Amino acid sequence: MVPRGWSRTRAVAGQAAAVLTAAGVAMAVTACSPDTGWVQPNDSAAWPGMGGDARNSSYADRNAAPTLVPAWTRPTGGTNLSPASISNRGYVDFTSDTDAGCGTFSLELTVGRKIYCRRDAAGVDMETPLVDQFDSTYIGVPGWVLSPDSANEIRWRRPTAGDPLWLKFAGNGRILVITHIGQVMVLDAHSGDPMGPSWGLVPNLTVSDPADGIADCPLAGPGCPVAAPPAVDAGAQRAYVVVKPPGSAHGDLVAFGYAPVNGLDTIAPLWQRTDLADDPWGSPVLSADGKTLYVNGRDKKLIAVDAATGRTKWTYDTGYQTKLAPSVAPDGTIVLAASGMSRAPLIAIRDEGDSARELFRRIDVANVSVPAQVRGGLGYTVVRAWGGGHTQLIEFETDTGRTTRSFDLPDQVTSTSGVSIGPGGELVTISNFGEAYAFTSGKRTGDSERSD
Repeated sequence: MVPRGWSRTRAVAGQAAAVLTAAGVAMAVTACSPDTGWVQPNDSAAWPGMGGDARNSSYADRNAAPTLVPAWTRPTGGTNLSPASISNRGYVDFTSDTDAGCGTFSLELTVGRKIYCRRDAAGVDMETPLVDQFDSTYIGVPGWVLSPDSANEIRWRRPTAGDPLWLKFAGNGRILVITHIGQVMVLDAHSGDPMGPSWGLVPNLTVSDPADGIADCPLAGPGCPVAAPPAVDAGAQRAYVVVKPPGSAHGDLVAFGYAPVNGLDTIAPLWQRTDLADDPWGSPVLSADGKTLYVNGRDKKLIAVDAATGRTKWTYDTGYQTKLAPSVAPDGTIVLAASGMSRAPLIAIRDEGDSARELFRRIDVANVSVPAQVRGGLGYTVVRAWGGGHTQLIEFETDTGRTTRSFDLPDQVTSTSGVSIGPGGELVTISNFGEAYAFTSGKRTGDSERSD
């Protein structure tokens, strides 16, 4: 059944225009665009957004913290589907689905002091606020993308068709925005002005209500053709995303570019894989060299694809189904992600070019999180004992799987949305029921010692 508001008309794949009902997009590039690189908002925060960097690598180019202790916990009053972002100054931003009160939170990393919280529209709990090196955030609500500063003052708003759940830095002070129904926009991060015309991943699609279909996004249902964020190659000005148009039985892996043409960023298709039998879903991850994409298939496989052509390089049988993107380090080490429902072992593999080599498979624990990696061959994830209970956040060697440090979490934590890395190697994870847990050096500095 086609959800209310959808058009049944679908044009030939590759058309570069979509019929969208949002307010018209201005074509002029802002005159206030920065002309020096260091003032351009970019991907250099400690943990900028969902999947960490724009490539969704869940890798932080940071050293592990020499000392970590449980620092604080913070309930949100609702459930959580998306990990936290962390700025260079230690602002922790995340979302939660609450019946009343706030849905978006900003906390101070060292002691969990609330900086602000805000009541946002339904759907915000599926996204991670994007944060730049100046502590400004970027977030979507049905019909709008907006940018609050570190004091929760709204700097700008931009209308959208659908809910702009997926935001990534696109290079040169730009943000790539994709709504759940497939509208793609490139915006100036300072002003919110469009850098060129928008584009539709699902051609000739109309929607009457920007919130229609967002309830389908957690399971990639028919009302949500774009149910996970893209992977972005900011240097090459390319992006990769999984799209499942209404009425389609399978997801497509789509690549597009957004390079300037005659002074305007012009979004255009590069290639599209409609024949992947593994049925890709979730978010793709781009390798550090920009040559390989990794995406999960519904048939319990991880698929490696040539980023330039879309050609399949190899597949790896994970043994369980997940739409959660793995963590990928620059050396090709891949640590697989798992939800609390899969009871999956903790697995790491290495990309060998035309195949994948298993590094370790720990069957003594069940992985229940999206892992993260840092320098020095170390990773972090949340695991549970196979018999249930005894939940821990562990630090482990990514070549052997050996646990080097562990931190107990309450047994009622059955899964977390991921592990986010702070500027000094601090760790933040958020449980399925919305409780945030932080592990830091234990130091308190400046006004962070104040309570709410």
